[in-house]
Amino acid sequence: MKLVILNMYDIILLMPYIGIDIGGTNIKIGVISTDWEIIKISKCPTGNDPFDLILQEINNILNEYNIEGIGIGIAGLVDTDGNVIKAANIPFFNNFPLHKELVNRYHLNLKIENDATVATVAEALFGEGKNCNRFIMLTLGTGIGGGLWFNGEIAPFPMEVGHISIDYHGTSCSCGNAGCFEIYASARAIKDSLIWNIENSKELAIKELYGGNFYKLTSEDIYKMAMEGDPLCRSVLKEAGKALGTGMANLINIFGPEKIILTGGLSNAVNIYLETAIQEAKKRAMEGLAENTDIVQSSLVDKGGILGAVAILRNQDEIKP
Repeated sequence: MKLVILNMYDIILLMPYIGIDIGGTNIKIGVISTDWEIIKISKCPTGNDPFDLILQEINNILNEYNIEGIGIGIAGLVDTDGNVIKAANIPFFNNFPLHKELVNRYHLNLKIENDATVATVAEALFGEGKNCNRFIMLTLGTGIGGGLWFNGEIAPFPMEVGHISIDYHGTSCSCGNAGCFEIYASARAIKDSLIWNIENSKELAIKELYGGNFYKLTSEDIYKMAMEGDPLCRSVLKEAGKALGTGMANLINIFGPEKIILTGGLSNAVNIYLETAIQEAKKRAMEGLAENTDIVQSSLVDKGGILGAVAILRNQDEIKP
């Protein structure tokens, strides 16, 4: 990689960057210095009008800092012009010209990529993927995304792993396919499964949460109750873990990665969900491949997206952290 040599005068003049991570549940926005320090970071629910939230936060930052550029990772399929083609878990952004809308407003350097792609770059530069030749990143949240790092760079594949079918007779997905990986293994899948079970059972303890409005349950609530011993929550997490392990086994068989790195909110559900997933992946993947793949948690769960978005904006081939 080429290193950029900066003198003291250049460093004084360098301005920070904005990094934005747009997920199906939350949006994280941070201000990143030129030496990769996170100056500030905020987090808010994605909601029904995420673009307005993003504009408000960018405006607030611009009132406080002189900004060099904006890097964005979004949970969706993005073309080379920065248009969001499909965001299965953020329908607001389907067929949305995000790059054009922001450049017209702010006239700053701007780069938009898939959220798993930016998380993969962050992991390669700052996290578990450092000094790793070939690894797969999985973002476990409202949906499931993926990125592949191969021979020292991000592989130019869509890696929409959440929409690989693991059950061709399965449930319809918002992407238009059926039986998708994320239908069974994501945070949304866990919540949907639990709600279906509550609606069709007499699980009174859970029904009393949120004043009886159990539709407000989150995956964090479910994990907490599972760890407290609730049998239905434990069962739902185990089934989702098996689905995650099945998907990971397929990826191991195809790519033979040195590592699979797990990030996103669900990656914190170590007991039951991840334990089951790792066991299932090792059981299902082919002998000779399974034992050569480490499955690990990211240490950049809350900041990898914004760091990776800025890294891609600055071009990691020219500025090395």
